Amino acid sequence: MSKSKTFTLYLAKVEVEEFEHVLTEAAKTRVNAGDAVVADSEGLGSKARAYIFDNVPRPPTWLSDVGEVFGGLPAIKNKSSCAVVVFEHAKRIFVTSFAHGWQYIDDSKIETDFGLRVAINSLNDSKLRRIDRSHLGEAIKGVSQSAFQRDLQAFGIDEALDLVRRITGRTDDDDFANSLAGSTSLKITREMTLSDLAGIAEEALTRFQSDDYKKTGFQIIDKVRPILDQTMLMTLDAKAVEIIKAGQDNFELSMPGWSEEDVVYFGFSGLYVKGRFPDLLMANYRAELGDNIAGLDVNSLVKKHGVFAEFANDAMVKKRWSLKKALIGSVVIDDGLYAISEGEWYRLDQQFKNDVDLGFQGLVKEWSSAPLKIIKKVSEDGKKTGFEGELEYNKRCAVSYSQICLDQEILLVPSVPYGKFEACDLLDIASKRLIHVKKSSRQSSVLSHFFKQGSNSARLLKTYPEARQILVERVHALTDNDTAEALKANLGDSLSDWVIEFHIIDAPRPDGSFTIPFFSRITLRDEARTLKGMTFDVVLRFIPT
Repeated sequence: MSKSKTFTLYLAKVEVEEFEHVLTEAAKTRVNAGDAVVADSEGLGSKARAYIFDNVPRPPTWLSDVGEVFGGLPAIKNKSSCAVVVFEHAKRIFVTSFAHGWQYIDDSKIETDFGLRVAINSLNDSKLRRIDRSHLGEAIKGVSQSAFQRDLQAFGIDEALDLVRRITGRTDDDDFANSLAGSTSLKITREMTLSDLAGIAEEALTRFQSDDYKKTGFQIIDKVRPILDQTMLMTLDAKAVEIIKAGQDNFELSMPGWSEEDVVYFGFSGLYVKGRFPDLLMANYRAELGDNIAGLDVNSLVKKHGVFAEFANDAMVKKRWSLKKALIGSVVIDDGLYAISEGEWYRLDQQFKNDVDLGFQGLVKEWSSAPLKIIKKVSEDGKKTGFEGELEYNKRCAVSYSQICLDQEILLVPSVPYGKFEACDLLDIASKRLIHVKKSSRQSSVLSHFFKQGSNSARLLKTYPEARQILVERVHALTDNDTAEALKANLGDSLSDWVIEFHIIDAPRPDGSFTIPFFSRITLRDEARTLKGMTFDVVLRFIPT
């Protein structure tokens, strides 16, 4: 009886025909220099080869630190060795590694979702132990674990926003494996020897090519999928450069969140000119490049060129971002739709994108009359221009429209866990509106947080009478008794007929339209569904700069 063991299996891309092609350049150099043991065998698949990399024994790095305190330690030396085994079976090439041998495998030659696809076609979506995920709308990466087997939805997976990167669980088919962990590689645990791996690899290949997962909760991974393949990533980066140089409007620029109290100027690093702009726009980047745009390449996009936000307050440091990480937008390559957000590329399901876009358009409303414009400011030396802060703008709106400015007025409901909230930026009692205002619509994580804040405040006010009373008391402190009583009457017991409005101050896109990043549209759609379920109406309006 063989012992229970764990092997990690990789699948080479279909175009890989030679064993050595799966190795990194560093590994090939060692092989060609004779600094590795190469052994062939017919005991694994139709043919197999082992690359064994042996290293010179060296003292462990921690030994000198320990030796500073403790004397008389032995002269310990560790020998770090590893191996990569490559074999051919079922007309494909597979790879398994030992110790740190995975470092010698060339990622660009490996199927990046092999393990994940085998796992989702093998595991029961109600019996999972761990999920690694990336939340696009909020740029949050995380891991969910459980000591017990749980249902997929119990991990908080929200369709398409939470992208499954790695799944671990027990299988219902002990003949294939006892447990699996799938990502790029497939980690298999069962009773086996290395020679059994060929048969297991053949079954894994069948499951990799299956679409059975589409009948389970795992179908969500087809909505939005991260691109991990290095060759495809290079193709997408090159396409982005081509589009920027051609002057097409597929992409715009975004920045991380910044202080809402200080005027912000934008600029570009790595260029010959040093202009400052009140808006972060692709048109400004192209203008700064001038005739040098012809020499724009992927290296400039990824490493050389960047964008930054500069604050009016000299005590605050500049916020910097690479140009690639600042890109938001999408391209079509070979009928595939790809989007970039915060430097990461994703493939989108077209129907899913259409549904999100349609929902977004249904929330956008025009103004009955032109909204109050945000004021552009010029620095004392006349060299920089920027816009007033949100608080200053909201105060002017409150005066102009007989509203109440609640920007930065933090309320606390003591009886509610995490009961600290900002009711809104502008309170319109007569029209029953909770208005939330944000400068710029170019950053997914900032906007997604913005929409969630608005949804959370509405939920607290709707659910807890104490929250409504605290809001009334704050309004009374800021205004007078009559205003507070009018608010109390209009809030009622359920905020009937109230509207949650999101106002975004931004420059129009080149075609004159207004929009927000795709992943923020997903968040807005989901939060709007929640708000409408609480009987609120939801509106999004753009205030042009």
